[in-house]
Amino acid sequence: MRVGLVSQLVFLYAQAGLIQGKPVLRGLDPRLASRYEPSSDNMFACLDGSQRIPFGRVNDDYCDCADGSDEPGTSACPNGTFFCANAGHVPGTLSASRVNDGVCDYDVCCDGSDEWDSLIKCPNKCAEIGAKRRDDEEKLAQANDAGMRKLQELVAQGRELRRTKSAELEHKRAELAKTEQEYSVAEAHKNELEQIQRDHETHNANTMQQLTTEYLEPVVQYRKELAAQLHILRAHRDTLIRLLKAVRDGHNVEFNDEAVAKVVHEYGEYAEALPYMEEAAQAYVDEDSKARKERELQMDRDSEEDDASLVLCVGAVDIAENELRTVNDDISVLLGWMRDLEGYNRNYHDLAVKGAVVALADFETAREREMSDVSSRHEAANIGELKSKYEEAKPLVDAIAPADESALNSEEENADTDDLEKQVADARSQFWDIQNEKTRLTNEVSNLRELLEEKDLGPHDEFLSLYKQCYSLDTGEYTYEVCLLDRAAQIENKNNARQNLGTFTEFGQNRELNYRNGAKCWNGPERSITVAFECAGVVELVEVKEPEKCEYRAVMTGPFACQLPVSGSEVVDGEAEEHTVKEHVHDEL
Repeated sequence: MRVGLVSQLVFLYAQAGLIQGKPVLRGLDPRLASRYEPSSDNMFACLDGSQRIPFGRVNDDYCDCADGSDEPGTSACPNGTFFCANAGHVPGTLSASRVNDGVCDYDVCCDGSDEWDSLIKCPNKCAEIGAKRRDDEEKLAQANDAGMRKLQELVAQGRELRRTKSAELEHKRAELAKTEQEYSVAEAHKNELEQIQRDHETHNANTMQQLTTEYLEPVVQYRKELAAQLHILRAHRDTLIRLLKAVRDGHNVEFNDEAVAKVVHEYGEYAEALPYMEEAAQAYVDEDSKARKERELQMDRDSEEDDASLVLCVGAVDIAENELRTVNDDISVLLGWMRDLEGYNRNYHDLAVKGAVVALADFETAREREMSDVSSRHEAANIGELKSKYEEAKPLVDAIAPADESALNSEEENADTDDLEKQVADARSQFWDIQNEKTRLTNEVSNLRELLEEKDLGPHDEFLSLYKQCYSLDTGEYTYEVCLLDRAAQIENKNNARQNLGTFTEFGQNRELNYRNGAKCWNGPERSITVAFECAGVVELVEVKEPEKCEYRAVMTGPFACQLPVSGSEVVDGEAEEHTVKEHVHDEL
């Protein structure tokens, strides 16, 4: 609508400010004041140059210009703007649609000038808001100053650490080159000895095959003959033990027969030293002939497992011959004691002793018959020739087999250091030690090279001294952990369960840290987190949110968002810009 001259003046200048003594249109940015002076013919040119209108139609609450420039102080133009001077604070610019809308827009117009013709009154709060802003700015300046100093400290540490680690990298590269040469020499030496060992083993295997062809059959037969003889002799020993045990347990001590007492005493010492002998003898007595035969057959079957190998069979014969000597010695001693009982005092009617003496006569008759059968069997098997073949084979087998056991035994017995097996073992041990050292150095060189030559540690290496250092924030249900340029995690406080939020992949906008490829969400994406920084002197994780499912955003304070001191035109320009803004703060009419 159009208004009269007086009303126009009110619309135009009421509550407007002054610049150099001249009134300023309501809602007009003072920097544009020169564009709002009437022409010589009292006309106003729209700022977009689209048309000229009478100057009296400026701020008349009717939108004439397409760009809304003719209504800086009203809400007539939807695309217009309203300038708030905000004395005591900073100027602000408000959308024209919010002028006189019944809402105090203190976030932009702390002086309440946007509601100049509204049903509500908006008291001027610029002094309060400005004071808070200046306090916040002072705190921010202090934080920025502390952050800048911390950044300078980290840059200096990073510079020194890069020098140190670069020197370390060169040193380890030299170590690795030396170790790689040692590795090649050790590998060649090991391979050479292993080839000699393989040739030696092949030779031994061929020799063993020849020996097996020649000797296995007679040695197996010899073992079987010894096994058959042992079955008989074990039974003889068990019988004698049973007879002597009966005397010891049943003789009449009151007779005080010296011959009996001497035998009982000597046998008692034997039984006490070898208690299992009586147990075996009793078991022999308790089993019937069928069970005994089955047991002996099972022993033979167990022994036959060795008959496929000349080495094992020679070992079995060696064991059998040793047992044969032991059993014969036992029988000789036991039989001697039994014969000593024959000298007992016959005036005593000691039934236990008499029974043993009678049983001895029967035993010796049966033993003579059984041993005669053994001799006949040996003669039929030509045991002398079988034994001769075994004695020929044994030293030949012992000289070459089993190779592994021979080497082991030689080490245990402090064998000559020139022994092939020991040489191979030493060469392998040396090779493995050098291989482990080579692997360690390779990993260390790779990690240092990656850190110094591939990692983005910031424009001035400011992240280097804190690389992989972790910071955490307890939010109640979860504790979040962010490790700089490394990894991030979410830890459930209830059960300490960890969820991988990703590993560092790259810097984002404004040097944000992007952690990607974390644990997959149920029915959702892989977890990830983006970390933004606020300038401060202390590195802390201060906030974590989840704006999207399994996509987290965190805020950390620290020097990484701070600026290093600059010189020259940048600072001057910055100060000039601040001065220009302050110039807009003025008193209102």
